[in-house]
Amino acid sequence: MSDDRDSVIEIDGLTKTFRSRFRRREVCAVRDLSLRVERGSVVAFVGPNGAGKTTTIYLLLGLLRPNRGTVRLFGLPAGDLEARRRIGFQSEIFYTYGFKTAEKALRFYGELSEVPLGKIGMEAPRQLERLGLGAARTRKVRGFSKGMIQRLGIAQALLHQPELLVLDEPTTGLDPEGRKLVAEIILEEKARGTTVFLSSHILSDVERTCDHIVILREGSVALSENMTALRSKSDEWEIEVLSWTPAALEAVGRAEIRDQQNGTVVVRCAAAEKNVLLRRLLEADVDVGAVRRAASLEDLYMRYAGGTSSG
Repeated sequence: MSDDRDSVIEIDGLTKTFRSRFRRREVCAVRDLSLRVERGSVVAFVGPNGAGKTTTIYLLLGLLRPNRGTVRLFGLPAGDLEARRRIGFQSEIFYTYGFKTAEKALRFYGELSEVPLGKIGMEAPRQLERLGLGAARTRKVRGFSKGMIQRLGIAQALLHQPELLVLDEPTTGLDPEGRKLVAEIILEEKARGTTVFLSSHILSDVERTCDHIVILREGSVALSENMTALRSKSDEWEIEVLSWTPAALEAVGRAEIRDQQNGTVVVRCAAAEKNVLLRRLLEADVDVGAVRRAASLEDLYMRYAGGTSSG
């Protein structure tokens, strides 16, 4: 994705295995994974359940040790204290103390992270307001909904204004309004120069916020692609021509013929050419079948992840 000088995250040949408790055999969660994340980018890490997303994040944070390979953050080894001070992390399920108020919970996490008290006093109310929790800042967390607790978890990740924000399924438990809010915050952080690395299974959120997508399958990278390149490819349409005749051939002209099977031909064209091409085909009395986008992010996910878009 970039050269090492611009990389906030550098992963090389990462492998992590776990030993099954009952069958006493090794399970490979991450397999020879290599990845670069450049400074200031928003990178989505997606894949089905069991693909190795959360394990990779824990290796990234130094919470697990790899069997092989290396992880470096800001040029420092994973788990290095200086690197950790520059990271904000929100886990998929955020647990906190129910007897604390939202504001006191944030102050507690800030003090644990050795954030100066003056900065905590300024940032805690600001982040709560930003996450839509300003009116609930004096309420005890035990009365919060799942979505409110999730937003509190994001607030604690942002409290010290990190250079790298690592989010594991940040929109879990959020309603559409909450998902929109999180997407807006991710884009705000990107504008601030923050590097964001997020795991998500909601592909529409990925399309809305991310610069780069990495699809993981069985612990390995199945696809790593720039979103701009993907969007340019998806700006193409496919038209099924059900009766391939000389008239159809003439109507298609220079459009790309992608597939021909049992008399049905799939023609691909740019979005700007779609209506003109359809008109020519219909004027030539050609039978037209499906008209669809050439490749959506969901199509790519299904092709490379080999499963449903959950997990």
